[in-house]
Amino acid sequence: MHVEQAGAEQRGTTVVVTGAAGAIGAYVADRLAANDSVDNLVAIDRRAADGVTRFDLLTDDLAELVTHADVLVHVAATPMGVSSDGDEAAADRSLAERMLDAAERVGVSHVVVMSSTMVYGAWPDNPMPLTEAAVIRPNPEFRFAMTKVEIEDLAERWAEEHDRTVTVVRAAPTMARGRQNTLALHLRNSAALRNSDGDAPAQFLHAEDLASAIEVLVTGKHGGTFNVAADGWLRPSEVIALRGVPETPVRVPSAVISAVSNIRRQFGGRTHPGLTAYLQHPWVVANDKLKALGWEPEFSNAEAYVAGHQPSRFDGVTAERRQELALGAAGAVVAASAVGLVSATTWAVKRVTRR
Repeated sequence: MHVEQAGAEQRGTTVVVTGAAGAIGAYVADRLAANDSVDNLVAIDRRAADGVTRFDLLTDDLAELVTHADVLVHVAATPMGVSSDGDEAAADRSLAERMLDAAERVGVSHVVVMSSTMVYGAWPDNPMPLTEAAVIRPNPEFRFAMTKVEIEDLAERWAEEHDRTVTVVRAAPTMARGRQNTLALHLRNSAALRNSDGDAPAQFLHAEDLASAIEVLVTGKHGGTFNVAADGWLRPSEVIALRGVPETPVRVPSAVISAVSNIRRQFGGRTHPGLTAYLQHPWVVANDKLKALGWEPEFSNAEAYVAGHQPSRFDGVTAERRQELALGAAGAVVAASAVGLVSATTWAVKRVTRR
């Protein structure tokens, strides 16, 4: 079992992974490269990395690299930044179109495309949890989710037209150890203001669990759509505790949160007004369909969340203990605030009395 360089002669079962230098793609490539049923692994990315062929999917011809491929796992995506949603959406759609076109030209039989659990949308009438049979209705104000639906549709039409196998992986916000996930960061920053209209439960997924899920789907040649998430979900209070900041008693309407997020985004902040609904209404999913194939997540939602944040004083502390510490800190701040309020009130009363 070895990793092939681009252009090298390849025999046996070959898997190509796009975006293999990224935080998630690296886990996927490593996992597949270590599997005995994969004879050759071609890892490509626009960024240079050990064992990764540098390749720009938006400009270079992918067909030459996937000529001998049996499976193409498309992890590459445009990073979610503070630029135009339209620009990012167009780039991601173009990546998918070029990937599918190359796969069709050289006869790749199985394509795996990355999607998101956000395609279900965040709505007050969503069941908990959502299964793969649920209606797809992403919130239109969040272009990221809308684009994922478009890419799913592209892949499924391609499979029908060319009689190929497509696997759609709907992943919860995925956290890689020591690497900030951009989507999770946007969610966290957008939640800086508490929502008076309600708080949504949250789900996260560790990159290692995503990689093991893709391994099961690739080696088992399973087509179809699969939710990938940790078991269960976190209650709003648990998410607040894991953030390591005190819960503020001040809540504001959804419209205010969206407006503030939009202003911050215009000035370069990593927030997004389209995420307000995802912070208010449920969109957690069931992973039973994937577990029926033998997959099991190794990490809980809390462990995945902790793993995906920058090193801090909580390093080396378990998710459970981190939550205890955070809750304790929140209690201390609330108590201190109460003392301060009493002191200020007493001072004000005395001042009025003196008058």
